[in-house]
Amino acid sequence: MADVVLSKQKIAAGKTERLEEWAREIREREEEAVETLRDEGMHAETAFVEHTDEGDFLVYYMKADDIERVYEVYENSSHAIDREHERVMREVLENGENVGDYDLLYHLDNPEQS
Repeated sequence: MADVVLSKQKIAAGKTERLEEWAREIREREEEAVETLRDEGMHAETAFVEHTDEGDFLVYYMKADDIERVYEVYENSSHAIDREHERVMREVLENGENVGDYDLLYHLDNPEQS
């Protein structure tokens, strides 16, 4: 079974627009971004902004065969987009600490869909 991860990090006050700009750039550089997913062994990565009374949060969904390998490959990546992503995350996140605590109940994939 693949590893499935959901994480949540606090966006620094006034930085949501910068994060949204970066998301647009990632979409524009999709081919480059997908290449990093291949290198990491990542099946899927999805990012959301959650708007709450306590502020905005970046919420990530990730699916990979081995999430620890994903983190290791990312840390050692030579892809420019990965280094830029790291820089933007330091800029926009309050402290980069995961504030969500999620227990996976189940994950299903439709085998007929790719």
